[in-house]
Amino acid sequence: MEWTVVLISLLIAYLIITFLFHIFFPEHHLDWQSINLDDITFPNEFTWGVATASHQIEGGNSNNWTQFEERENKERSGLACNHWNLWQKDHELLTELGVSSYRFSIEWSRIEPNEGEWNEEAILVYSDMIDSLIAKGIEPMVTLHHFSHPIWFEEKGGFYNQENLIHFKNYCTKIFPYFSDRVTKWCTVNEPDVFSIMGYHMGMFPPGKRSPLKAIRVMKNVMIAHGEVYHELKQLSPNSYIGLAKNVTIFDPYRRWNLLHWLTTFALNYIWNGAIISSLKRGRMYGKSVKHVKGSADFIGLNYYTHVLTSPFLPQTTEIDLPSRKHEIVTEFGYPMYAEGLQRATKWLSKLKLPIEITENGVSDGEDKLRPNHLKRHLWMISKLIKEGVDIRSYYHWSLMDNFEWAEGYSMRFGLYHVDYETQTRTIRDSGKTYQSIIKSQKSG
Repeated sequence: MEWTVVLISLLIAYLIITFLFHIFFPEHHLDWQSINLDDITFPNEFTWGVATASHQIEGGNSNNWTQFEERENKERSGLACNHWNLWQKDHELLTELGVSSYRFSIEWSRIEPNEGEWNEEAILVYSDMIDSLIAKGIEPMVTLHHFSHPIWFEEKGGFYNQENLIHFKNYCTKIFPYFSDRVTKWCTVNEPDVFSIMGYHMGMFPPGKRSPLKAIRVMKNVMIAHGEVYHELKQLSPNSYIGLAKNVTIFDPYRRWNLLHWLTTFALNYIWNGAIISSLKRGRMYGKSVKHVKGSADFIGLNYYTHVLTSPFLPQTTEIDLPSRKHEIVTEFGYPMYAEGLQRATKWLSKLKLPIEITENGVSDGEDKLRPNHLKRHLWMISKLIKEGVDIRSYYHWSLMDNFEWAEGYSMRFGLYHVDYETQTRTIRDSGKTYQSIIKSQKSG
């Protein structure tokens, strides 16, 4: 009888806990068929942009990624979009779209191909790019590290060894004065979470390690590097607007009645999202002090794509389609389209009391059947959030054009422009025309 009482009590407690989780951590889904996606309004000062990354578009690089591609027999990035030689033509695409800002990254391996060896010619090319953008009335947003770095830095252990952070700081302080008279907006690093977890736990990015403890160590070191660089650059140019791009992936329990799924969700949300927010807000990360990281941002960049339904048996590769709700549309990448998640993502980041820049948002869609609707759903959500008082300053669509999609190679196409990799011809997609029309209507409105 006593055991029966205990079991019944445990069952009741279990039901109460899962019920409370269900109530206090809801997973909102909208009836999109009943929503007028054209009913959007944005402030006059809202920034409309697109984003790219150096290794994904430039071509001809020699860095930790090209080394990884060869060692692991991955698809080679090779010529990519040949942007290094075609950037002037690609800047015309920006004008055609009507964007007011362009987020791109500088390739550290071009700037410092060997330790202490600075390539002034490469610096001048980036300088010419910046001048070209400004002449077209397009504000540059420069990212200093977007997943790729020199081979010599990788061979020293990269961000895994804290003593190597001085090399990243030297590169940043070297390049910054060349452009800070013309560039105000800077991202120090792109997605420290993705960089660390994909490279040091899931093994799909260089260096291809599979250790959660190593991933946590690297993520902490990347954030320390960000904090140190932030303070150095602010001393050089106090009026610069400096932050980082944070990927927010929302983790939800696959079975909302399953307590193990909830516990997995809480753990992943902290590891992926909460730890970095804590480092910026409190100067603590995974229980350790990272005091120079506290307050080291003038804005927080939000890279938002989806939510992930989790369980203790979450796949350790992106080659397996992730689970989704029955009513959800699944993208080519295997995850669901979930624009509703922007509400929770921005709520988390709003804890930092910083302006939010949507530094990436897009979808892989080679046939361009989903992207126009994907774009309009997310812009509708952003418009709604701004009306509700969320301080969102910009939207940078990922991406300007198809490019090398890291571990997935050329199989995923995110571009508003289709790229024929054999001829290097760029062709605007219907989604590009949709974005072009939205920008024009909001600017004229």
